[in-house]
Amino acid sequence: MTEAKLEKIAEGREAEIFAWEGGSVLRLMRSPDARGAVDHQARAMKAAAAAGVDVPEVRGVQDHAGRPGLVMERIDGPDMLTLVGKKPWLLFPGGRIFGRLHAQMHETVAPTELPELREAMRARIVRSKRVPDHLKTFALAELETLPDGDKQLHGDFHPANIIWTDARQAVIDWTGVSRGDPAADYARTMLMMRMADPPPGSPLPLRLLTLIGRSQMTRSYKRAYRAARPVDDALVARWDVPVMANRLEDGIEEEQAKIVRLLEERLAASRTP
Repeated sequence: MTEAKLEKIAEGREAEIFAWEGGSVLRLMRSPDARGAVDHQARAMKAAAAAGVDVPEVRGVQDHAGRPGLVMERIDGPDMLTLVGKKPWLLFPGGRIFGRLHAQMHETVAPTELPELREAMRARIVRSKRVPDHLKTFALAELETLPDGDKQLHGDFHPANIIWTDARQAVIDWTGVSRGDPAADYARTMLMMRMADPPPGSPLPLRLLTLIGRSQMTRSYKRAYRAARPVDDALVARWDVPVMANRLEDGIEEEQAKIVRLLEERLAASRTP
């Protein structure tokens, strides 16, 4: 296919999704230097599928217009966040599916070729222009005390990355996949759920409904995850600091001030006898 003939069907910060031949999609990375990330995604998705996690079938790696991409099975359907927004009564079953899938993923031993989470985190924090220097020092010191691991971590696991149809619930967007301690991945998901505010300027009733729905789904997620896997709350809390510093580097402007405030509070608490 030529670029002019590609039909874009979705896009995100790191990639564009195009319809592809044979009932497939091409997830085309925006950066021409992302070949390593594409290879990691392919390995991780195959490992997850082998462990029983529902993911789109990987059908190949394809360069297009100088950019690397992943050819995958096309799954037509809404993501969980969109579906629950239209059908709020699905909040509780959605949360249970959300937690069960994440716990199932964390039982998967990651391919050894995947990036090591702690190394990837350390590199991002060191080069960050968004993390204030004193908080960078704090986050790096905390990171040094945390364990490695060999489990598969999604790196961006939230309801918008689960396609929910009548037949399946498939996990998508494996760009941030790594190998490490599941408590870090759990901490990141909990942070993202906490940060998920309604758009600025939303009417008060919509804001209240969003906050209530987020709270209910988070509780349902936590119960389902903990029913499947033990959670060390103290370890998750320790992971919070480097996870928040890494989230700052994602550059989501509406979250920046809130995350900096949370990091300042954790730093102050660490200095209290």
